[in-house]
Amino acid sequence: MFSIRQFSYVFLQRIYCSSSNRYQSSTTNHPVNSSSSNDKKNSSTNSTVWATSDTNGLVKQLSARIKSGGPITVAEFMRESLLNPKYLLAVWVMYEHSANGNNPMQLVELGPGRGTLMNDIIRVLKKRNYSDKNTFIALYEASPLMRRRQAETLFGRSFDPFITHDYRIPNSNYSLVWIDDLKQLKSYNTYFIANELFDAYPIHKFQKTAQGWKEVMIDWNPITKQLQYVLSPRQTTMSQLYQNFLSNIEERQHVEISPQRSVMMQNICKHVKTHGGSALIGDYGHWGEKEDTFRGFRKHEVVDALSDPGNIDITADVDFEELALSGTQISNVQFYGPISQRNFLYNLGIDIRATTLARDKTPEEQKEILSAVEKLVSPNHMGERFIYLCVQNENNKKTPAGFSSPY
Repeated sequence: MFSIRQFSYVFLQRIYCSSSNRYQSSTTNHPVNSSSSNDKKNSSTNSTVWATSDTNGLVKQLSARIKSGGPITVAEFMRESLLNPKYLLAVWVMYEHSANGNNPMQLVELGPGRGTLMNDIIRVLKKRNYSDKNTFIALYEASPLMRRRQAETLFGRSFDPFITHDYRIPNSNYSLVWIDDLKQLKSYNTYFIANELFDAYPIHKFQKTAQGWKEVMIDWNPITKQLQYVLSPRQTTMSQLYQNFLSNIEERQHVEISPQRSVMMQNICKHVKTHGGSALIGDYGHWGEKEDTFRGFRKHEVVDALSDPGNIDITADVDFEELALSGTQISNVQFYGPISQRNFLYNLGIDIRATTLARDKTPEEQKEILSAVEKLVSPNHMGERFIYLCVQNENNKKTPAGFSSPY
């Protein structure tokens, strides 16, 4: 696997550089016609249908960025549009589906947020004219508010989606439904995408003491009038339930356990076992070595998770070992990984895509593209902190895209 320095050298060696400046500089923010000739607008250009921030999730995302930070460079636009992990996730879906016979495909996103990831994946599938009539999309979402926001992103209008109602994606024949139970899915080969899903599930915290493992509780301090951590003076239901598991942990002093993560992982595995397919899970996490990861975020800064409940985002890293151990209790499924985002994206060809994207660009644009790649794969950014795990039906004969060996 290339290091960042090695990749930078190979990347720059493969770029076809252009020494001439193709555009004149401008000190204004007035709209600029970037055509090589103002009088050569043909009919196809005039008939272009423009997406707006109301109809296109990426335009909406870029508009928010521009409102807060001003106009972006062409390279930044291309990086967001083309050099994006979301594009490679769409490639992963197509590879996995085609490797299993191109049967009807059921694509499921678990915890779709505002719907931007699925919107981007659909955009790539439509561009590739991929399996239009045989593609069934499902969004697993329990919150009515989030379903409304997802509808705004995917359909460009605000409405309250009905669970299991069959909607049609605009300008395509893709079927889309919202579900709140995996049992509502169709009996097709299913490809799950769980991107930053598991870190949102509640955790139980435990601390090792001279008297054994104690569950960490949250109390109110009447003097400071603030919340604080305390140790339970007696065994709790969860400490009794996980007593055997905790007693086998020797090196760690703190452990975080999420029963809901385990239940969801097993439900995914049951569906893959019965109907075929695979699941790609990506999140900030570790393989059973981290201890206290429960934290809060305010304006992208880490703060104490108890400091201002309701007004800060709280999260805990995902223990991928816990997920795999839970999933392997289901027979006839195979796990692959864990693998860092760095290695996963390299295996999917991010270096080749970056090289293609940078051809015929100015040196400054090439530097920005290279910088974007390094942020995605560098250990100092997301390269080693974001982890992927894959589970597939054991009848699948091919190793899933982006992975190398089974767990």
